[in-house]
Amino acid sequence: MRKQLRKAALMGTLLVMAFVVLFVAAVLRQDVEVDRGNLLAILNTARGWTGEASRNLHDLSLSIASSAPSLRVTFLLPNGVVLADSEGNYEDGARLLGQPAARSALRTGIGDAVSWQTGLLSPTLYAAAELGDGQMLLHLSNQDTEIREVMKFVAPGLVLLFALVYLSLNRILQPVTGRLISQLEQVRGLLEGTVEREQIDPAEYYPELRQTLEVIGRLIDRLRHDLSLVRRTLDMQRDFVDNTSHELKSPLTSILGFAQMLDEEENLTPEKRRAYLGYILQDATRMMAVIENILLLQKDAPQQEEDRTMVYLRHTAEEVRQSLQPQCSERGIMIHLEGSLRLHAREQDMWDLLRNLMANAVHYGRQGGYVQVAMAGRELSVRDNGIGISAEHLPRIFEKFYRAEDAHSSTAPGTGLGLSIVAGIVNRYGGSIHVDSTEREGSCFTICFPLDSKEGPA
Repeated sequence: MRKQLRKAALMGTLLVMAFVVLFVAAVLRQDVEVDRGNLLAILNTARGWTGEASRNLHDLSLSIASSAPSLRVTFLLPNGVVLADSEGNYEDGARLLGQPAARSALRTGIGDAVSWQTGLLSPTLYAAAELGDGQMLLHLSNQDTEIREVMKFVAPGLVLLFALVYLSLNRILQPVTGRLISQLEQVRGLLEGTVEREQIDPAEYYPELRQTLEVIGRLIDRLRHDLSLVRRTLDMQRDFVDNTSHELKSPLTSILGFAQMLDEEENLTPEKRRAYLGYILQDATRMMAVIENILLLQKDAPQQEEDRTMVYLRHTAEEVRQSLQPQCSERGIMIHLEGSLRLHAREQDMWDLLRNLMANAVHYGRQGGYVQVAMAGRELSVRDNGIGISAEHLPRIFEKFYRAEDAHSSTAPGTGLGLSIVAGIVNRYGGSIHVDSTEREGSCFTICFPLDSKEGPA
C-alpha cells in the first residue's frame, strides 16, 4: 500500500511539474513572439530611415543597431556582397543570404524567422527587408538571451516545487487521488486556455493546490495584460510611422509635381511661375511644421533645473499673439489676454505650449470670432467660440496625428501633433489639462500647474 501511495504521489508530482513546465514554456514562447514583434517594428522603422540617401550606410547600421541590445544590422547586395555591417563583418554575406528571412525577403519583400540552432535557451531572431526594388537587402539579427536568464531563476524554483509537491502528495490517501487528478486536469485546461478562471472555484481545491492555482491565475492575468500593452505599443508605433509617412509624403508629392511643371513647361507666365513657387513654399512650410512638431514630441525627458528660469506667461502670450497676427487679421479673430501667471520653467516650453493652444484656437475659430487667454493663480485657460469638438472625439484629441472629421475638412490643414505636444509639456511639469467643448459653440482648454518650491505667489 505504501508503495502504491508513493507511486501515486510521484505520478501526481510529475503531472504538476509537467503542467508547470508547459506554462513556463508557453510564457517563454510568448516572450520570443514579443521579441519577434519588436524586431519587425525596428525593421519597419529602419526601412523609413534608409530613404535618407544622404546618410552613410555604416553610420546608419550603427544607429539602427543601437535600438536594441545584441542587434546586428547588415546592408548587402542580392549577390552576397556586404555594403555595411554594424559588427564590421564583411565576410558573412553568403551565409546571411541563406537564412530563411533573407530568402523570404528576396521573394516577397520582407521576411522573418526564428532559429534554435544556437540553443533552446538562446534562439536567434532574424528579419530582413528588400530595399530599392531589389537593389539592396536590409538584414537584422538578434540573439534572445532573456530565456537563459529567466531559467536561472525558474530552474531552482521548479526543483523546490517538485520536492514540496511530492512530500505533500505522499501523505494523501489513495481515494483522494482521483479528485486530485481531476483538479490537475482543470489546471492544465487553465494553462492551455480551454478552461476560464471563472469556471474554477478555488474553495473546492486542496490547500496545497489552492495557492498555486491563485499564483497561476495571477500570472496568466499579468501575461494577458502585458501582451495587451505590447500589442497596443506596436499598434501605436505602426500608426505613428504610417501617419508620419503620410503627412510628409503628401506635401512632398505636391512639391515634386510643381517643380516638374516649372522644369518642363515652356513659356510660363510670371504669374504662373509665382503661383507654382507659392505652392512649393506652402507645402515645404507644412513639411517643416510636421518635422518640428515630431522633434518637439521627443522632449519627454525631465529637464535639468538649471535649464529653468522664471517665465512670465503674460509676456510669452503677448509674443505669441503678435506671431499669430497675420492669421487673426485674415479671419477677423481677436485675441484677448487676461491676468498674469509666472512659472519656474523653460521659456521655450511655455512658448510651444501657448503657441499650439492659441494657434489651434485661431485655426478652428469662426470668422470674426475671439480667443480668450486667461491666467489666474496656477491656472491657464484658452477659450474660443469656434467649431468645437464632438463628445466622441474628445477622448482622442491628445493622440499623435489624431484629427476629428471637422479638423480634416478645415481649409487650413494642421499636422495633428499640436495637442500631443501640449499634453507632453503639461505632463513634464506635473500639471493637468482639462477640456470643455460643445460642437459649433467653442472649446476651453484649462491647464493647472503645481506650485514650485522656488516660486512665490503669482
